[in-house]
Amino acid sequence: MNGGIVLDFFIKVNPITWHEVLVRLVAAAVIGAVVGIDREYKNRPAGTRTHSLVCLGAAVVAVLEGLLTAEMFQSSVSGEVTLSLGRMAAQVISGIGFLGAGTIFVAQKKVSGLTTAAGLWNVACLGLMIGFGYYWLGLVVAGIVLAVLVVLQKVIHVNTVKRVEVRFTNRSSAL
Repeated sequence: MNGGIVLDFFIKVNPITWHEVLVRLVAAAVIGAVVGIDREYKNRPAGTRTHSLVCLGAAVVAVLEGLLTAEMFQSSVSGEVTLSLGRMAAQVISGIGFLGAGTIFVAQKKVSGLTTAAGLWNVACLGLMIGFGYYWLGLVVAGIVLAVLVVLQKVIHVNTVKRVEVRFTNRSSAL
């Protein structure tokens, strides 16, 4: 052994059942919808349906990646398998930027939709988390996202109604 340390990594891959896949996908759709309710309530561009679909789509990618990985392990005869875990998930993270960018708009020197875009990005991450089977962590993160959306809006109040005062010097010519 030449004084070196030998580490054996045994990776146990249990293919998930269709029941488990269904539970993961439904959980992702529900958690995405819960986060989207806040956006819907505030009449933002991406609401309940959008958040639910983004979370569900990300979960589908995570479940698919898990199924493909398990299939690769089972079909490997020689025992040598090249894995690239996270490749498909990384595409979700970068691709969601395009959907988020569609919710951001500028009108009269005011930027709107940044919070919705950030919410969509978080919901995509939640979908991946649930798709990989981390239900409880997904619920905790969803709670934190909701706390940020609801609580911080009350703590940091942005007044959207502005007071405008018009003054004129000559009343007869202004009328």
